[in-house]
This record gives sequence, structure tokens and C-alpha cells, in this order.
Amino acid sequence: MTGSLPLREAGLAAIAQRLTSTMPGMIVERARRAPVDVDTDTLPRLILRGEEWQADETEEPGLTHYRLAFSVTGFVSAATDLAAEQALCLLHAQLVQTLAGWIPSTPGLGDVSEQGAEFSLYDNDASAQPAGEFLARFSMLAIGPSGGPWAS
Repeated sequence: MTGSLPLREAGLAAIAQRLTSTMPGMIVERARRAPVDVDTDTLPRLILRGEEWQADETEEPGLTHYRLAFSVTGFVSAATDLAAEQALCLLHAQLVQTLAGWIPSTPGLGDVSEQGAEFSLYDNDASAQPAGEFLARFSMLAIGPSGGPWAS
């Protein structure tokens, strides 16, 4: 289908746009492979990565319900260990508020739900300043005609 966008890409693009538009000043990157250097990179920062893509053709005749799993890793630094942990909690809460329950306007894309998160403060030998990261997992519903994983 020339000119159509795969639902998976449409979903990831919508998520990135949502993060950029609702969290002004936040650095948002997609599919970054290089590690974030918390001592030199500008923080806070969010990294969006697409993960699993599961299809279910049993929900509705003629339609496939896809579940797009994705993760967002957030990075922060602060003046103290406690401030870094508090900054992680705040950034995660802002992320969940931005994404959980949101339904993109792109046809075929459905609601986003939170799946869980892991938090980590870096040891002294891993960064010169108090810093840490979280890995938040989400999923998004996408529905397309059977055999047609395309956004309209």
C-alpha cells in the first residue's frame, strides 16, 4: 500500500509527538542505541523504544487487534542522591500522566496503558554526580483490517 504508514510506526510517531508537545523543553529521542552519558548529555531526557508487536484476530471478524509494547527510559541528574531519586519519581509521574489513558487521533490507534517501571540510581563509579534512570513499560492498542497493518 503505497503512501500508507504501518500502524506500528504511526503509533511510535504519535507517542513521540505527544511527549514532545506535552512535556515542553524535554529532550525526547527515538530508538537511540548509544548509551546516555549522564555526566555530559543534557538531562532530563526520555528515550522511546518500540518493543513487542502482537496480533490477535479473534476479537472482531475482519479486524486484527494489535498490541504495541513500548518503553520509555527517563534520565535525570541532581545535586544530591535524594534529589536525584525525587527527580526520577517526578519525571516518571509526568510521563504516566502524559501517556496513560491517552488515545491518539490517528485512525486505528487506541488507548495507552502503563505496564510497570523499574527505577535505578547510579553508583558513584557510574557517574560523577547523583543521577539515575527509570525504565517505564507501556502498551498501545492498534486496530486494522485483517492482513492490513496500516494507518489510514
